[in-house]
Amino acid sequence: MEMEKSFYVVTFKPAYVKLLREKAYHSEAAGEEGAEIENQRIIVAITQGGFGQDVVDEERQAKERFLEYLFFSSDLDLARTPEVFDKYFDLEQADEFIDLDEEI
Repeated sequence: MEMEKSFYVVTFKPAYVKLLREKAYHSEAAGEEGAEIENQRIIVAITQGGFGQDVVDEERQAKERFLEYLFFSSDLDLARTPEVFDKYFDLEQADEFIDLDEEI
């Protein structure tokens, strides 16, 4: 049985770009990265529900897991809470996901 996935669009807020610029400044890295991500949007997919999983709030789970991903991918250690996510990102559920590789 295949688990169903939910798809979300994560949009970076200006506060996140500012945070990255501050981090780059303190680490003496190039600060041009912020210009590239200012309007960046990412599509994330997360498996929802299933046997033994009692997920009450799918969006909350997506927010917390995305912050966890940021920690492992960019070494940015933010508290993994919906409130912190909402400070730096917007989350919108995708209306539809189309896999163009899937046969019709």
